[in-house]
Amino acid sequence: MDMSNNVNAGLNSDQPTDVRVTDWRSILILVVFFLTNIVVIFPFRIPLPNITVSTVHNALVKCRAIPRTSEPPRRWYLYVNYLSVPTIAVLLLLATKAIDGTVLRHGIFGADGIQPINIMALFISLAYLSISLDATGLLRFLAFWVAKKGGESGPKLHFYLYLFFLTCAAVVGNDPVILSGTTFLAYLTRVLGITPPTAWIFTQFTAANMASALLISSNPTNLVLSGAFTLSFITYTSSVALPLLAAALTVYPFHSIVLFRSPGLIPTSIELPSNAVGGDRVGVDRPSTALIDKPGAVFGSILLLVTLGVLVGTSTIGVPVWQVAAPAAVMMLGHDVWRDWNHYRSDRVVAEGVRQSEDRLPPTGIHLPIELGVLPLSASGLDDGKPGQDIKPELALSSLLLTCAHRVLGRVPGVCGICKKLPVVLVPFAFLMFILVQGLASQGWVHVFAHWWGAWVNKTGVVGAAAGMTIGSGLLCNICGTNIGTTILLARVVQEWQSSMEAVPTGVQYASVYGLAIGSNYGAFTLTFSASLAGMLWRDILRQKGIHVRGWQFAGLNVGTFLVASVVSGTVLIGQTLVVHGG
Repeated sequence: MDMSNNVNAGLNSDQPTDVRVTDWRSILILVVFFLTNIVVIFPFRIPLPNITVSTVHNALVKCRAIPRTSEPPRRWYLYVNYLSVPTIAVLLLLATKAIDGTVLRHGIFGADGIQPINIMALFISLAYLSISLDATGLLRFLAFWVAKKGGESGPKLHFYLYLFFLTCAAVVGNDPVILSGTTFLAYLTRVLGITPPTAWIFTQFTAANMASALLISSNPTNLVLSGAFTLSFITYTSSVALPLLAAALTVYPFHSIVLFRSPGLIPTSIELPSNAVGGDRVGVDRPSTALIDKPGAVFGSILLLVTLGVLVGTSTIGVPVWQVAAPAAVMMLGHDVWRDWNHYRSDRVVAEGVRQSEDRLPPTGIHLPIELGVLPLSASGLDDGKPGQDIKPELALSSLLLTCAHRVLGRVPGVCGICKKLPVVLVPFAFLMFILVQGLASQGWVHVFAHWWGAWVNKTGVVGAAAGMTIGSGLLCNICGTNIGTTILLARVVQEWQSSMEAVPTGVQYASVYGLAIGSNYGAFTLTFSASLAGMLWRDILRQKGIHVRGWQFAGLNVGTFLVASVVSGTVLIGQTLVVHGG
């Protein structure tokens, strides 16, 4: 595979490769970029003054945007996080003319072979497919089925779950496995009496993020790379399969024998409960109880597998991948809406039958009709008038909007539940990071970084390219705005390096690109939760389930796993590169 031709074909003619760091704007954009990433790692919130909150609240009440209330508004906060800070950074750079409209346009619509808008369309489409499939209870059913197969052997159950999470993450991606698998493990370890559940939750997190390197569709970072270097599904998967398999075979013994060898973390034997817990039948005893929508699970599974198959088949003929995934997501959405509408109509029929039956019964008392839209003001503590005085309720815009939303969305509760789980916050974050990296390129910094990378690989060759990019990109995920920001930046650096060289050895190119693919996925389990949005999601779900993982614990237990996985995968990648492409 001649990757240099693919990259050079994707380079945009209005982005010169000889841009240099020249003035204060270059320094400003570099400082803003790294300050932004620091805040992404360490988000915080600023309490707004009470006078500001009261002023805004009273203004909204007078404009009838919100209903009048006698209760003082809760304290409001300004959240300084991975959404607000990149937005402020981009606006600041625009105001100071460090970036212009061209940079903004390229950060959204694409440049140099990276098309953010297409990548995000593919990402959201595949995310809807995966989360909709998970909403049917399929992943939870399979997890309970695997747990039952593990029997009463703790190590056997731990190993089976490791294989299960690897397989699921490779097919549907890491986010659905984090969403469903973390909740499942919190429940399973609690009913089995495994305290603390450290070995189980960390093994799941590692498996999910490691296996997401296998398919282009399994992680947004893979989508960025495929767009930047015109990689087909077959080419990409065949290149990372062996390094990933070697890491998977090595990481589990490291976890079970070295990292979690303390007694009790992985019990020798466990007792599977077969009684009712909290009024519900335990899923380990009856896995079928976890399958909420069997027809939907069958339909979703077939649709997802067909979509992945078409993506593999069409990737070799140049069909944009989002044009395959988006129609499939629309089909799944149509199926979900149809299912919800049928349930709504069935419930209406049942409710109507019950009402008619009650109408035929003799009256047992006086029933006053209550209109939901017109409640007595005194019920909300708003009756400030005199007794007997009629007070007309005030209509507020927020009340009207909520009423309309409830009437419409109440008919499709399943679709609403799926949409709530969609990682839509990734979309503006990714676009903002694309813009910031494009700004670095416009001010010459990507050229500087590419020169550094070129000097490194000129001295170290294939070994340095594979090792440096695998370990380096993984560690940079902690300081470059998650693994998405790291992949965007380093993909542009490798592009710039390739385009600035007259003749780049194919083996060094290959090792650089796929070292980045491996490292950006493995970077999720390194030092900080914010190395990936999956890490922050995982932490929040565990907190909701009463399991608290400290930052020092996260780093201490992950760094060894990351080094083992990176060294093993990097070594296999080096050997694979030398065999296939030479030095």
